Amino acid sequence: MFARSANGNVAPSRVIEGQATNLSRTMHGIAYDEIHDEIVIPVALSGAVLTFRGDAKGEEPPRRAIQGSRTRLVRPHTVAVDPQHDEIVTADPSTRALLVFDRRADGNAAPKRVITGPQSGLLDIVGVAVDTARNVIVAASRKGMEGPTGIFVFDRLANGDVPPKAFIGGPNSKLAHFRQLTIDPATGNIFLAQQNTRQKRPDAYVLDQPRAGFKDSGEDDSDEPGSRLDRMGFIAVYAPDDNGDIPPRAIIKGPGIRFAGAAGVALNTKKHEIIAVGGNGFSTYLLPDFFRALKRPPSPTTERR
Repeated sequence: MFARSANGNVAPSRVIEGQATNLSRTMHGIAYDEIHDEIVIPVALSGAVLTFRGDAKGEEPPRRAIQGSRTRLVRPHTVAVDPQHDEIVTADPSTRALLVFDRRADGNAAPKRVITGPQSGLLDIVGVAVDTARNVIVAASRKGMEGPTGIFVFDRLANGDVPPKAFIGGPNSKLAHFRQLTIDPATGNIFLAQQNTRQKRPDAYVLDQPRAGFKDSGEDDSDEPGSRLDRMGFIAVYAPDDNGDIPPRAIIKGPGIRFAGAAGVALNTKKHEIIAVGGNGFSTYLLPDFFRALKRPPSPTTERR
């Protein structure tokens, strides 16, 4: 943890580390519950979701750990907290599912609800957020060349193999190799961190089984021709009622940004700040006023009325 106003090559104010914490190197998400002052972290390697005190430091064990065969967790990647309804939502790319737990769950606890299946369209789920004002769960899921890649919006109480109520994706959306997302609770605007504009390549394994006909091209993002600025990542902003193959309403991108691609994004709405993670560092930007109300333009019929 760093001070909010920290800048440059500075030391953290607190560090949670050590064997007693049950943390490992495979941590790709984090959430903070401001109401209960708790930090929630999914640990992919151990198939667990850990909850720490908000002011935890050093080799401090978690308050609670959701882990075991009844949880249906295999490789939880990202997490969101809904303190209003006392729920934790985690995304597991291995089970291709969004799993909703009681916030106070501890040990080998079964999820309250699970969104998964062909109709859901979910596969490599790398981002999740809850919008309690609009009663939805929003997930970022990638399929590369295999199917829909983009932002999936579900009813908050959805359960089972259900289709999303809205989907943002396609060539115009500019969504490709992205990760975390977050939601501004005041406006419902969706902020998504995209690492680069190249589609995710298919994984070598599917549900722990080798993919039939898989062949590694041997390429990485540095092999792609064209301008680095053209393919570098950005923070994309969408409105809460957006749906379909549409471009972002706003983009934070350019040579002045000190990360090659954004891997994470968070909002400090009290200070009107956007916090981006990438390039081995954090970058903080002012949340402009024009992000406050992104609404769908009126149709010609509406204008005539």
